[in-house]
Amino acid sequence: MDYISSGKTVAQTARHFDHPYSTVKFWHDRYNKYNLNSLDNHSSRPRNVRRPELRREQKVLIIQARRYDLPGAGKKTLQRFIQNEYNITVGQSSIQRVINEAGLKRERKIDKRKVKYRKNRNHMYTVPKKVMVRPGGLVYLDVKHLRIGLKKYYQFTALDHATRIMKAKLYKSITSESTVKFLEYIKQEVPFKRIEYLGTDNGSEFLGKLEEYLNQKRIKHVFSSPASPRQNPFVERVIRTIIDEVYKPFGLDEYLVRYNTKRPHQGINLLTPIQMYAKLLPNNSIT
Repeated sequence: MDYISSGKTVAQTARHFDHPYSTVKFWHDRYNKYNLNSLDNHSSRPRNVRRPELRREQKVLIIQARRYDLPGAGKKTLQRFIQNEYNITVGQSSIQRVINEAGLKRERKIDKRKVKYRKNRNHMYTVPKKVMVRPGGLVYLDVKHLRIGLKKYYQFTALDHATRIMKAKLYKSITSESTVKFLEYIKQEVPFKRIEYLGTDNGSEFLGKLEEYLNQKRIKHVFSSPASPRQNPFVERVIRTIIDEVYKPFGLDEYLVRYNTKRPHQGINLLTPIQMYAKLLPNNSIT
């Protein structure tokens, strides 16, 4: 700056000190010889940040949807749910901000259980893609241990890959016989006629009587790798959703109706499972 003050131009100064012309000009424009703080770095954040304000009733709807209607649901799901139920469009960032301000952020839990290694199993990755897009082509099955009051129950949960139609039922024992009973229950409840592949983990409840049953019904059994719950993310996620959303505000039967007919799902473009099932039918209607 003193070199320029001595009568040199910005271009001459840039060549003399071997600095880019734009850099020397930038600092010269900011320089005040009576205030050296003028050369300090300043925040580039705008003074006035755009912050759209939601009306009080919109915030109440978001909090109600997150806390009571779909506890634990993400911002995309909540956005579509509010559009469907109240015909109101709210931005996802606004929804997340309300969730954060209301202290309704979801806590992550890590499952550190270990599973013994089992060989000679067909992996879920072997299911053909053309089968996975058919209703009933691949159905995931898993069990969640629950303690309700002083009693322990086992929630058997099934999820269809193509439509995300989900069925669940509580049993008092976790055995292969219970799994067979659950599959018989599923046959009466789902709209598609048959299951082609059944995907499970390596638990003992998915062996024994179940394998005999699957052989009789000609249903192919595929497995995830041991100690790898992330390979079966769809049913793992839906079980967590049930824990977050059902046992607080609803009973299981009522929740299943809401899940299949009301709740938008990100994995199927924010459609409900019943809407996805109708979309996949050849005549595009439910029979």
